[in-house]
Amino acid sequence: MKSRRTHYEILNVTSQTQLSGIKQAYKELLLNTHPDKIQSNNTSKINKIHSLDDIKEAYRVLGDEKLRKQYDTELLEDGKRKGIYKFGDGVDEVSLDTFETVEHTPNDGDELDVWHYYRKCPRCQVADGFKLDDNLLEEFAVVCENRDDGMYQVLIQCDSCSLWLKVQFFAADEEEED
Repeated sequence: MKSRRTHYEILNVTSQTQLSGIKQAYKELLLNTHPDKIQSNNTSKINKIHSLDDIKEAYRVLGDEKLRKQYDTELLEDGKRKGIYKFGDGVDEVSLDTFETVEHTPNDGDELDVWHYYRKCPRCQVADGFKLDDNLLEEFAVVCENRDDGMYQVLIQCDSCSLWLKVQFFAADEEEED
């Protein structure tokens, strides 16, 4: 996939949008990006974000049932390679295991080592867009609903864009740490 933005994001629709909604969004974007429709003193923001070719390609794929199904499968597989377990229009769920882990050695007065976790943002591609440490996990994590296996989760936002992730993990037993 060439673009960092999905076809859904380009057309500003969700993965649940029916074909009629996709057609409507496409027509509106074409009107907002057409040179004859844009006033010279009021250039369209949409035109600066997405090229006409991007918009046409997004509509070509999402407007065809077979191509859309293939595209959705590719999005899902791409997400799995990045450690995303659930793709949807909500918050993506990822495992803490997909984060890079760095140990912070305690200074004088610190009682324990603190682990820091970093992850590249799948949207904006900033290398350490998501940052956590043991203290944040301990303070903000909650037990996952509808699960009885002791999994915890915490919501975090990328430092560079508006993407949110639901990070899931199991708490280490203190006996394991010794």
